[in-house]
Amino acid sequence: MIVIKNIREQFGHTQAELAKQTGLSLRTIQRLESSNKEPKGHSLVVLSEVFNMVPSDLQNQFKSVQQTKAAEKTSIQFINLSVLSFLGIPFGNIILPLVLWRQQRKSKHIDETGRRIINFQIIFSAVLSILLCLTPFIGRTFFSDTSIILYVLFVAYAINIGIVCYTALKLRRNNFNVLNIPLRFI
Repeated sequence: MIVIKNIREQFGHTQAELAKQTGLSLRTIQRLESSNKEPKGHSLVVLSEVFNMVPSDLQNQFKSVQQTKAAEKTSIQFINLSVLSFLGIPFGNIILPLVLWRQQRKSKHIDETGRRIINFQIIFSAVLSILLCLTPFIGRTFFSDTSIILYVLFVAYAINIGIVCYTALKLRRNNFNVLNIPLRFI
């Protein structure tokens, strides 16, 4: 939610009209809207006057937006970390994130990022299932006396844990552009 833009549009002003009424430059109005950062000092006072608000009310709207973003980030991080449930529950990497995502998907941000995480896990599980089915045949052909199914499973689990950790690091840095795979199941 872009606070200044939403309030400006409620009053029916263009950016140029708001700049003229407040005495701020058009560039300042554009910067405040694009960055969605709380105005300070003179900008806060004149914007509050034009919007018929107390400056603290305008500041509270920005704080509300920041709290919402923080809650969304936390929800996305929980969805990502819930993938690790596959270590104890078969297909837990799909089931638990799907449950968490469905509860929180009212937010467009959570919906999109959660979809990407779950889609990746669906693809991962499908590929792993195919690999596990083919492993006995590959093992007999190339490794006559050795069963490699546990090695394949261990490597796949390690890769998935690595991907979850990498995704968690990106989310921690507010980079929500994760696991963009063109194949979509949900």
